[in-house]
Order: sequence, then structure tokens, then C-alpha cells
Amino acid sequence: EPPPELKLAPQYAPEIRSWTEPSALPYLNAHITRLEKTLQITPPGTPQDRVLEMGAYLQITPALKTKLGYGEVRGCYYGPAGRQDHRTIQSADGASFSCAIDLFDAEKDPFPYPDQHFSTVLCCELIEHLFGDPMHLMSEVNRILKPGGHLVLTTPNIASLRALAGLLQGYQPGLFPAYIRPREDGQTDARHNREYTPREISDLLANSGFEVALLETGPFLDEPHPEHGWVQHLLERYILPTEHRGDGIYAVGRKTGPVRDRYPSWLYS
Repeated sequence: EPPPELKLAPQYAPEIRSWTEPSALPYLNAHITRLEKTLQITPPGTPQDRVLEMGAYLQITPALKTKLGYGEVRGCYYGPAGRQDHRTIQSADGASFSCAIDLFDAEKDPFPYPDQHFSTVLCCELIEHLFGDPMHLMSEVNRILKPGGHLVLTTPNIASLRALAGLLQGYQPGLFPAYIRPREDGQTDARHNREYTPREISDLLANSGFEVALLETGPFLDEPHPEHGWVQHLLERYILPTEHRGDGIYAVGRKTGPVRDRYPSWLYS
């Protein structure tokens, strides 16, 4: 049962679909629940507000302007620092959306934006791919956000019913644990390097100078999973926490101050 605040949230699926190219429809169909919920939990903007979407595929990016009202929408992606791509896409009804995509390494490079430049930053399905220094990303996000600005963060939940079911049956609990077969040029796409629990995401936000404005879990695609009922039964039988067991973590942090712990002991050794 969705929480009351989401029951009344706008429906963004038609808008997302209208901007999606045919080649991206299979991915969209597998993630439409997640993408719509991401927009539902993103604070709306004004024409004076700037928003940055990290790892932008331009699937929900146009809606940040057309539906949420941000005056300036920026994207960024992994690549050689200093390079900038410009993308323009068309909607099904002929509207046009253009966006600058800045390239850099979010774990190593200074983000190419001034201090306190953005009202909102989206970091969705990205942090689980990082290799070595997620707090660099969190520190830079803190720097470029205005006081009181928001970070919208989504990531797979390693403590989900699905993950527990896999682990208890002897399988890898990660949502995406496989190595990716290298391409002919020897390059590989980024796999999941570390997945998080909801409690860890709460700690990550606190360490990074944010208060938790929202922390929920939910599906990537809204469909029933009766095969996980036995795990729910075990949790209830042994009086273990049953909340926050959805496949994905949906979090919003509000910036309250500077980074509090650059290398938190639960995340770094």
C-alpha cells in the first residue's frame, strides 16, 4: 500500500513515455515504476531554480522542466573531464528539449559547477556503480547545492525481500552481481560494485551534511512477487524488521550544513 503522500502525487508515466526513443522502450518498460516514483519524490522547482541530473539518460530529464518547473536543467555523465555534450530530443507530440551534459569522473574530479549553484541534484541508480570513493561524490553534491537544497538518491536495496530470499537459498543477494562481458575494444560497462541498505543510505546522508527528508523502499516495476512471501513470514515469525524491504531505495536529503565525516568508518577502512 503506497503511503498517502504518494497516492495524490501526479502521474508522470505518460510524460516519460512521450520522450522515450523506441530503442529505449525495453529498459523503460522494466523501470517505469522507479522512474515515475523518482519524479514523484523530487521537489518541484521554479523558473529561478537549477536542477542537475547525474547519469542522465534523458528519460526523466525533460519532465524536470516540463512538469516540475525548473528553470535550468543540467545533466552529467561519466567521461573525460572538461568535455560537454549537447543533446536534443523530440517528444511524441513534436516538442523539443535540449540539455547540456557535462562529462567528468564523479569519484575523482571536481564537479564543474560553482558552490551553491543548484536547488536540487538527482543521483539515481549511480552510487552502486562507484569503485572507490563515494564520499567524493557526496561531498561535491553538498558543495554545489544551496543551503536547504535537496538530493534525490535512488539505489538498489541489498536488504530487500528478493535479496534475502537469494541469500537464504545460497545465491548472491546483489541485484546485479555479474561481471559484464568486455566489448571487442576491451572496455566494459560499469557493474554494481557495492549495494546499500536503507540504514546505510540514511547514514550516508547524515555523514554528508543532509537530514533525511524521505526514506522509502519500493519496486522497480509494480508487479506482485508472491514467491517472496516465505521471507516475509520468517521476518514476522522471528520479530525482525519488515519495513524497507522493497527492491529499490528512494531517499531525499535536505542540505543542513557541510560534510560531517569525509571517511565514515562504516564505509571506509
